[in-house]
Amino acid sequence: MMRSREPICSPPPSVSEPASQGGNDGQGGHRFGYITLVGRPNAGKSTLFNAFLGQRLSIVTARPQTTRGRILGILTRPASQLVVLDTPGLLEPTYKLHETMERQIRRACSDGDAVVLLLDATRPDDRVDLISDFLARNSKPLLTVLNKIDQVPPKALEPLMASMAATYGIDSPLPLSALTGANVPQLLEHVDTLLPVGPPLYPEDMVAEQPERFFAAELIRETAFEQLTDELPYAIQVEIDEFRDPEEDDSGSHKGRKTYLHATLYVERDSQKGIVIGKRGSRLKSIGTGARHKVEELVGGPVFLELRVRVRPDWRKRDRDLKEFGYV
Repeated sequence: MMRSREPICSPPPSVSEPASQGGNDGQGGHRFGYITLVGRPNAGKSTLFNAFLGQRLSIVTARPQTTRGRILGILTRPASQLVVLDTPGLLEPTYKLHETMERQIRRACSDGDAVVLLLDATRPDDRVDLISDFLARNSKPLLTVLNKIDQVPPKALEPLMASMAATYGIDSPLPLSALTGANVPQLLEHVDTLLPVGPPLYPEDMVAEQPERFFAAELIRETAFEQLTDELPYAIQVEIDEFRDPEEDDSGSHKGRKTYLHATLYVERDSQKGIVIGKRGSRLKSIGTGARHKVEELVGGPVFLELRVRVRPDWRKRDRDLKEFGYV
């Protein structure tokens, strides 16, 4: 379980400002609930997830389908505690890993008290059929946002919002930029009104259920996505073989002592293994260096990171491997 630290990325202004001190139900009741983020790949779900929490927990790359499973984050405010579920992008499954990703989305929506659907202002026509199918299936309270408004000319925004509302038969979406923080506080206030009245479930300083080793694996995978080209990143799975916290000195302090981390990058073919390793190990060394800096920010101290590459043939299509890797 991860406890809060100094934000890895600074939160947008007012993201962590308190909700109204009297609560949102008019009776002074505290609110607690689950909200699920849904949208097409690269719609900005993970960026919004990180903006909500004020920490960089969900990995973000320019490649679609970066998020493969449900990631849970916890935002505690004076009048509410919000559990945010980040999900893979809505897609049309073509192999077993995709099928597990689709099940993750359905499960997260079923578990949630409400859904935030992200539409991409830069790709208004991106798979309208998939989004429409989701809306037809959804039975939970819905908030729709139009993300990436920082990339749209101001004069085009109103017509775009009206067009998307008509296309999907919804109320006008809330214009938002998860990247800059524009209207993120307003979205949080809307979300609070959909949460049931109830006490907080998690400690105030807790920001995620998953352990640090989970997020370390994600950061290594993110770095591999950034440094490798074409389809190869999608064939990579990262597993942590050893995660050893720094030892205490005689005074009980960990200061200056390293976290030891050993991880395996699994690929599907021998040719892919060669690409990941690179000439004389240069590519793997570069991935390791980039990932180490990110993990050091995560754990708040120096890290020794060792990577190796192994072949697991067609792991994305095999139930046994998907189960072992935690997707089933």
